[in-house]
Amino acid sequence: MSEHEKYYYSEILPFMKERYGKKLGKIGLTLHIPCPNEPPCIFCNRDSFIPQTIKGAVTVKEQMEQGLPYVKRKYPTDQFVAYFQDNTSTYGDINYLKKSFREALSYPEIRVLALSTRPDSIYPALLEMLNRTAGGRDVWLELGLQSVHDSTLKTIGRGHDYACFLNAFKMIRENTDFLAGVHLIIGLPCETDEMVFETFREINRIKPDYIKIHHLQVIKGTGLEKIFKNGGYEPLTLKKYIELFSKAVSYLDRSIVIHRNLSRAHADQLIAPKWGIIAEEFKEKVHEYMDKNGLYQGSSL
Repeated sequence: MSEHEKYYYSEILPFMKERYGKKLGKIGLTLHIPCPNEPPCIFCNRDSFIPQTIKGAVTVKEQMEQGLPYVKRKYPTDQFVAYFQDNTSTYGDINYLKKSFREALSYPEIRVLALSTRPDSIYPALLEMLNRTAGGRDVWLELGLQSVHDSTLKTIGRGHDYACFLNAFKMIRENTDFLAGVHLIIGLPCETDEMVFETFREINRIKPDYIKIHHLQVIKGTGLEKIFKNGGYEPLTLKKYIELFSKAVSYLDRSIVIHRNLSRAHADQLIAPKWGIIAEEFKEKVHEYMDKNGLYQGSSL
């Protein structure tokens, strides 16, 4: 087997090609609704999530008309994911949510409705509405969790505990055939290496369809910025993140697809760490580390 065919971890592109027959592009959208968690998590600047391509557009229709031509030029494909990614995209008036999601799905190019949300904003009536609104198209429903440790969730101000997440995850599994995803962060304050690995072992136990792995970034206008500037937080080095990422995914079954392996804040909002690395270079460094240490997704199971 040639080097480029060697298995390291389950990536999103092969998953898309197997499930949809091609790579899907992605258009980021916003509902312009607040997050119910106030004050926000210490790492969160709500403005940092809104894609530059749709800033200034208000309705979902306006966002689609403004953003779709851009993503069509960016991605060599004719099918796309409508991704509501900022704040909590299942929070708020359910009729407004239904109208907004229908507007996105009215475009024939949209193959998937993807919603990033919180576990405390999942409830039966919402899932019923999404089932009806999707009209047979895939729904990717991803829950922000970040860590399975309640002490960490309290430190970062998540506003919910792990039991809340488990309840929401169970509700999704028992009432829908949606693809369930989980957001995790490596490098959270007060977490040891072993706590990171415990999180990944627990996530492997519940078997989401996919995960998004982020490294903790210090963003302007956040509580973490204040902590960082006062010397209370030291960001991970690139070398350490590669080590933790590589070992963490070794605790995951291959069936769990990794949709993201790195955080990507806007350059004008990022304070630290500034690694100056692009996605392909990061993958090469991860592959090199995994080769050297005999690691791959599932190797520690």
